[in-house]
Amino acid sequence: MSRWRHFTVAVGLVPGLLLYIGLVMQLADIVTNIHLVLDLAFYLFAGLAWIPAASKVVGWLAKHESQ
Repeated sequence: MSRWRHFTVAVGLVPGLLLYIGLVMQLADIVTNIHLVLDLAFYLFAGLAWIPAASKVVGWLAKHESQ
């Protein structure tokens, strides 16, 4: 069983998620407080947008761990 994949995911996914959070926070300063509906749409999209990319990485890890 190779543990380098776990290390790769930890080194790539955690900093990537932190970078995403920082970018979303910067964009939120520009987009929010214009209209309530726009705020809701922005936070809904930003809160869920990271999930497809993270699920591909975790799926890659799970596929190779099951072999």
